[in-house]
Amino acid sequence: MSVALSCGGPPDDVLARPVDDLIAAAGVGVVESSITDPAFLGAVVLVAGRWWLHLPPGLSGPERYVVVRELLVRTTSP
Repeated sequence: MSVALSCGGPPDDVLARPVDDLIAAAGVGVVESSITDPAFLGAVVLVAGRWWLHLPPGLSGPERYVVVRELLVRTTSP
């Protein structure tokens, strides 16, 4: 299944804008996943009509920014 979230601009914009602005523009929720497998890099999940970014547990701030940007780029690119 492909997902197309709107972040208010082109995919290149996802790399330049502050992460919190991207999250707000996309209208997604962000949660720490309970999946502890080291191969888990995050997921985008639809729950009750709202998209959620599920992040690996225990990410540092910079790691969180990278994972959020990656998930948003993958979901906004054609």
